[in-house]
Amino acid sequence: MAFEHSVKVAGDSSTYTFNPQLKKYALGDTGFVQNNAGAYIMQRALQPEKGLAKSIKLKIVINKELTGMKIKTVNANGTTLVDIFKLASKEPELIELYRFYLNELVEREIMTVD
Repeated sequence: MAFEHSVKVAGDSSTYTFNPQLKKYALGDTGFVQNNAGAYIMQRALQPEKGLAKSIKLKIVINKELTGMKIKTVNANGTTLVDIFKLASKEPELIELYRFYLNELVEREIMTVD
């Protein structure tokens, strides 16, 4: 999956667009950490009662050039995409937390939502 300027997560009706005016310090302020390749990563548990290691996660990656991003929901290992919108009838809190975390990034001007 390549870094994109605009991202739509499977099952979500909203499109999230990367802010091209973003500064690196804003990422640190919102919980992103830089990996060895220079990309900025934020992971949030969508099932907090299970802890981050065993929970379905929201994973957001921004490339080191600050020109694009990836947004995905993954299993506990981070290896398989999970469509949380299909699980919404069993676990509605997944969608609630997903929206909460992304809205926080919209408010902090990391991205916009359409």
